[in-house]
Amino acid sequence: FLSTGQEGSSLQQDCGRQDMAGFFDKLSKRIQEVDSLLCVGLDPHKSELAEDSAEGAFQFCKKLIDETKHVAAAYKPNAAFFEVYGAEGWTALDRTCREIPDGIPIVLDAKRGDIGSTSEAYARASFEGLRCDSVTVSPYLGGDGVQPFLKDGTKGVWVLCKTSNPGSADLQALQLPSGEPLFIHVAKVCCNQW
Repeated sequence: FLSTGQEGSSLQQDCGRQDMAGFFDKLSKRIQEVDSLLCVGLDPHKSELAEDSAEGAFQFCKKLIDETKHVAAAYKPNAAFFEVYGAEGWTALDRTCREIPDGIPIVLDAKRGDIGSTSEAYARASFEGLRCDSVTVSPYLGGDGVQPFLKDGTKGVWVLCKTSNPGSADLQALQLPSGEPLFIHVAKVCCNQW
């Protein structure tokens, strides 16, 4: 699945990847079950925690899950807010993912992207270790950095082509000689070559 990251953008498509039906079937089923498109971001910002710790991050997310599981179509834990607490944070992220009821898809917001062997480790950590259904990845290291995430066709991969932060224009909106912005070219490469 590709998304430009821009609200209202028409460049959102599944690129015809039928092998990803597992993730999208699970998401579609959940959307129909709860009649909702709500994806709950689990971003335990330090300022919102009762306790600045991995346990505080877990408790914050657990409360959000408990209060929204009847309407959530998916959950999107942001790995960085857990990783800041080191090994205990990773454990808290794992506990948070386990707290999400079966049948509700998990989108790991990790924006991973690296050389092939490192991306392979990131993919395994996301899909096997944390048992997430999908993950956000950065395509700017090229196809060999994205391929490890695409190996399991039942998992979803959200390729960041155009992000919403102001600095994204520094690179992502650069105009190519063809006249199209770089993020459009990246989306086309993802769909047509990877």
